This record gives sequence, structure tokens and C-alpha cells, in this order.
Amino acid sequence: MVLQMGSEEEFKTTIAEYLESLPTQFCRRVFSSPAACLAIFRMLSTVGKQLVMSMLYLDSALRLQDVLQWAKIEQQRVVKGKIHQLRKLQLVVEDRGGVSLNPIFREQLRNALTGGGDFSSFGTPYVGPRDRRVSLAWLARYANERWEAVLHFMVGRSQVSPESLAPLSESVRNILRMSRLMEGGNGGMTITNSGFQFLLQDAASQAWTVLLQYLRLAEAQSMDVVEVLNFLFQLVSLQLGRAYSAEALTRNQRKMLGELRDFGLIYQDDTDSKRFYPTHLITSLASGTRSSSGSGKEGAATQSELTESGDHGYIILETNCRVYAYTDSPLQIAILNLFVHLTSRFTNLVTGMVTRASVRRALLHGITADQIITFLSTNAHPQMQSKVPVLPVTVTDQIRLWERERNRLQPTQAQFYKGFAQQQDFERVFRYAQDIGVVLWASKEKCQMVVTRQGHAKILELVQSQRASGAAAATATPPSGA
Repeated sequence: MVLQMGSEEEFKTTIAEYLESLPTQFCRRVFSSPAACLAIFRMLSTVGKQLVMSMLYLDSALRLQDVLQWAKIEQQRVVKGKIHQLRKLQLVVEDRGGVSLNPIFREQLRNALTGGGDFSSFGTPYVGPRDRRVSLAWLARYANERWEAVLHFMVGRSQVSPESLAPLSESVRNILRMSRLMEGGNGGMTITNSGFQFLLQDAASQAWTVLLQYLRLAEAQSMDVVEVLNFLFQLVSLQLGRAYSAEALTRNQRKMLGELRDFGLIYQDDTDSKRFYPTHLITSLASGTRSSSGSGKEGAATQSELTESGDHGYIILETNCRVYAYTDSPLQIAILNLFVHLTSRFTNLVTGMVTRASVRRALLHGITADQIITFLSTNAHPQMQSKVPVLPVTVTDQIRLWERERNRLQPTQAQFYKGFAQQQDFERVFRYAQDIGVVLWASKEKCQMVVTRQGHAKILELVQSQRASGAAAATATPPSGA
């Protein structure tokens, strides 16, 4: 058996770190849900999935050396790192040099794959009459309108569609404040540096950020975190376009359903409705596919279009830093305006330039050069996607140089010394500061120097001890005959 190496990363860092921080007893409760186990498994990398599947039907532990033999010699370090990550997630346990799956996780993942265990953890299908207007295309349009309404609110623009003119709910505003994407009160909320970075992420990363805030909000409200986490994993595992019953949900889950509806992750007629529909924004999170948002053409999207990535590229970047964006979406244009100097706008095309001033404006808002380059690469036109590298090297290098130009000077807390009474006093302090390595700048001619804030405390101790010893010497009785 040889493990196939993949380039995929472990699932979103935020949710992974949250799982790693959970106490063991909490993880046991999470792993007791087949839906949660399946969702976690689907979000693992290719190598992680292969390791789990290879140990899924082994009831005894394997030696770590034997597991490493599944991969080629040059890839064994990668496999060892993946095992370490699985152990941090408490999916794998290690005992006396042997490794095996967490027994609870192993049992419930088996149930999820074979149809055993508590099947209700995957949701209860709704058996009543179906809403005839709900289709995959309608759900896609509804979800994107809701999601874009939030993003437009963040960039300070009015919402796009007349169908989504309802003001954002207070729960959405609380999430934006808690996640520090925006700050301020109802009188006026403004976007933060983190909010600008949030806008440049893909929709899946943005959705994970929102879901993580629900977990933190549940902690702050003393809710059952495991119940909230299991419900989120359940929603991630639901089937797109299918109606599910809300009658069996707990009070907290019903409350969450209403709040997720405000983001477009769930469709529900009203908070008292007995049925709800998951949208592609949440069902795509566990599949490793990228959900798109804001292209303006999702109303006619099919299911394959919702799950395939790379079909929504619209940006062309030339070597002279000119940008051509084939889009009529006000949201995408607003995001481009964060780091592109826009010059012209047509029916389905905007043009502009990546300039030093536009990049510096983005840097001031906390956006990094790598984030700009990643956004341009992710949304590059299919004609550019076929090139290697995708973006012109001259432009990416120039963007990084503009960032380095701004970061040439790093502010450092320091202390400035001047006005020494004698030259020897300055030299004594200067030599000591050099010995402990805290000198940032010095001028012997002017008897001035700058030291670090940490070094300032040590130099004060030296000066005070010298003053104390000098005072003691002055008050001491001279020896007889002196």
C-alpha cells in the first residue's frame, strides 16, 4: 500500500484550532454524532482521509513505523506530520508507540458510512408539501443575495437587489462586531482592517469565519457548545435543495436556524416554519469545493456550477499593471476598488490600474501584498488560469516591492539619552549598553545614544548603583594620615 500525496491543506484553520482546543470529554460528545464524524472526515486532506480509512476497520493499534511504511521514503515525513495533526484533533490516539483511531470516532464514522447508528443526526427530511418555487437556481440566487447584502453593508454600499432591501438583523451586526470585522454601534458601523482582509477571502473561508463566531457567541451566552458544534456539522452534511424538518430541533437550534438564515446559509419562510432548506453556502463547506458569491450570474446556476471551482474567473492582469474585470457586480467592483485605481466602467467590464498609490491605500487598511496576489490569482480569467504562473511576475514582484517600501522603517520603543555631565560618564554608560547589546544608535561626539526599552531598565540600575556608591564614598570617613 502506498499513500497518494495530495496538495490540499487540512480544513479551515479556524475550525481545526477550535476542535484542538476542546477538552477530551467535549470531543467524545462531538464524536458521538455520525454526522459530525463524517463532516470532519470530509474536511480532511487527501492523506488524512487515506490514513483514517486505512485504520477504520482495524480494532488494534499499529506501530508508527509500520504506518510510515505505507508511503515512499521521501514522503514519510509528510505522513508523520499528518498523523501529528490527526492526534491534535483527537482523531488518532497514540499509546506505547502504536497508533489507532479514536474508538468513538471510529465507531460513529463506520455508522455514518454504513447507515447505522443515530441516523437522525443527518437531519430529518420534511414530509409535508414542498415549496414549489424552491429550486437549486432559486436557492443559489437567494443565498447570494443575502450574503452580498452583508458584504455590501461592510463596504458601506446599499444592497443590490430590490428583493433584499430588508435591513440587516441585529444578530448579523453582533456577529460582525464580535468577529471584529466591523466596529461601532447602531448609529454607524465602520469596517476594520480584519474586515478588509475578510472581503478578499473566498466565500467558504468567510462562511467558516461566521460559523466560528456562532461558537464563540454560544460560549459567551453559556450555551451548550457541543450541541451548537454538532448542529453546525449536521447542517454542513445536509443535501442541497432538500427540505428538512425543524420540529425536532431544540430551542437553541431553532434560534441558530433563524440567525443563519440572515446570512443566507439557510432558507426558511419564517422563524416558525416547520421546514428549512440548506443553501450551497453551507453544504459546500465539507466537500472541499469553493462556493462562489457575488458574480451576479448565479441565478441560472446548476448544481454542477455550484460545486465546480475555477468557473468564475473574471480578472485579466497585464504586465503593465492594467486590470480588466469582466463583471457587472457592484460588490466585486467595490472589492477591486480596495487596491485597484479604477478608470472606466462599461456594461459588463471595468478597467483600472494597479498603482503604487492604490496598493499603499490597501496596505493602510491592513491588506497585505500576498492577499492581493492571492485574490487576483483566485479570480483570474480562465485564459490566465492556463498560464504558469497565472499572474505576470513583474506585477506580483512590484506589489511586494511596494509593500516592502512601506515597511522599510519599523517603529521600535526606545529611550534617548543626552546631556551627560562629562564625557567619561557617557562612555561608561555606552560601554555597558554595548556589552548587553541594547544600543540602537549612538554619537560619541554629541554624547547621545538611543537604547531599547528593555535596555533602559538595566541602564537605570547601573546609574543608580553608581550614584549610590559615589554617595557612600563621599560620606565615608577618610583614613588617618590621608
